[in-house]
Amino acid sequence: MAVPLLEAQLSLRISAHDLGRVTQAAHTTGATVAQFVREAVSDKCRQVEQDRPEPAAAELPAGGRPLTRSERLMLAAVTRHAAISSIAAASRAAGLSWWAAKAALESLARRGAVRQRTSTQGWRHGIRERSTWEPVMSLPGWRQLQAQAQHVRLPAPAAPGEFSGPVPPQFWPLMWNHPDPSSLSIPADAEYVAHRLLNGPSALAALWASARLPVDALRSCLGLRSTRPHTRDLINNALVHRTAAPS
Repeated sequence: MAVPLLEAQLSLRISAHDLGRVTQAAHTTGATVAQFVREAVSDKCRQVEQDRPEPAAAELPAGGRPLTRSERLMLAAVTRHAAISSIAAASRAAGLSWWAAKAALESLARRGAVRQRTSTQGWRHGIRERSTWEPVMSLPGWRQLQAQAQHVRLPAPAAPGEFSGPVPPQFWPLMWNHPDPSSLSIPADAEYVAHRLLNGPSALAALWASARLPVDALRSCLGLRSTRPHTRDLINNALVHRTAAPS
């Protein structure tokens, strides 16, 4: 009996006096020392587990489950793109089908990870309301959700092609010296439209023209004395980008 008791003392790392008390208690219950110690340790472990505090909400992923692949793509798209205003735009940004993008946005909205923010902006001769999707970074557990979407690879945005058709209505006020701007179209009137947009007061119109109007119309603006130096830089940069041979 001495050898098992010595082994118990060494494994439990207690004094001989304490081991004697454990042995006496075990004999009182009719159990062996090993059984008594095993039950005592089990009871202590159960008590510690019951007394363990619940993890704070901020340490848990919002909603309590990992994001699906579609949700990870959508969260990455909403976080990295500042102007997603429709399901179609979200679908393009995330590389998902329209229905998958809609389901992912709705799921993330229910979990409180994204929301729609409505703002007003100038439009033609008045104002309009515009809603865009944005991430909710104040959400408890946001860091855990963001970590799941942090390394997601989104599709590269497609380069816009040359525009064709009637001039967009938002640019009509810049054609103030034309009797009927609504009758203008691209590419038939591209040169005139390029002159008005690139040399006008609107930076947005100039950027749109540099990216969407035919390159011949852009080159014609370089021959005008009225084309300002910064506009020439914009045109030259656009021409280099748009006429570069694909690698």
